[in-house]
Amino acid sequence: MAHSFHWDGRHDGTAANHQRIFQIINQAETTEYALIGFSSDEGVQRNKGRIGAAEAPNAIRKQLANLPVHHAVTIADRGDVVCDDTLLEQAQAELANRVAQSLVQGEKPIVLGGGHEVAYGSFSGLFQYLQANEPDKNIGIINFDAHFDLRQADQASSGTPFLQAAQTSEEHGKPFHYLCIGVAKHSNTKILFETADRLNSQYIYDRDVHISQLESLKQQVQKFIDQVDYLYVTIDIDVFASSIAPGVSAPAVKGIDLAVFDPLIQFIKNTGKIRVFDVAECNPKYDLDNKTAKLAAYIIFNYIFD
Repeated sequence: MAHSFHWDGRHDGTAANHQRIFQIINQAETTEYALIGFSSDEGVQRNKGRIGAAEAPNAIRKQLANLPVHHAVTIADRGDVVCDDTLLEQAQAELANRVAQSLVQGEKPIVLGGGHEVAYGSFSGLFQYLQANEPDKNIGIINFDAHFDLRQADQASSGTPFLQAAQTSEEHGKPFHYLCIGVAKHSNTKILFETADRLNSQYIYDRDVHISQLESLKQQVQKFIDQVDYLYVTIDIDVFASSIAPGVSAPAVKGIDLAVFDPLIQFIKNTGKIRVFDVAECNPKYDLDNKTAKLAAYIIFNYIFD
């Protein structure tokens, strides 16, 4: 289920201080970071959104390829999990296996989405890994997103992944820890807020994610992180304003600002608890001048090098 991608870019030289990501990828026996693509539109289609996110993994790789290497790091590209036909559940299970395998190998998986249905695959991979290796540990999910994605539905979609994660946790007698940052009141129905409250989810409105509130945001996030052993962090690119992220399934009217996102994600990373990281809902079909793919690559670059 893998699509091959040819890593290439501008060649300034082979010395360490000249290198770009395309020159170091897949060059080491053991690797610190593993890229796994999730090429799927099926969840967005089921959720009646704008399709096109299946093309995201390679669009993001293309933007990553030319970015500079600022310190010695090892990265492997593990190819794509492709959602063929309408077999979303199968693709999510395959992604979960790939993520779990990457964790077994001591890597930090970075999943390049597709629609936000990627989240259930990413979460399940970490969940499976912990059940098999560290069953007493628990997971905290931090989702930067305008939407809760806690929708009740007859089948999985890009709107259901965190409700699925809650159900999986409950089935195994595990606590469900979920923090959604950037929630837009106008983008979620009342039932979604009720579901979030019933599950004791925590959330921060987009209007409160402001640089002037950074210290109090850090305190809220720290309080959440203190309750958990490991983090799964997922960035739905539609959490940002459509001016910087036009290529998404559901463009945001307001959105949050990079000026506050950058220090906040850095703060989360510095806890050392992130085990799985993904970027979702980049939709190259609607992108302008590769802005959204560039943003996704920038976020991944900072996760690796900052």
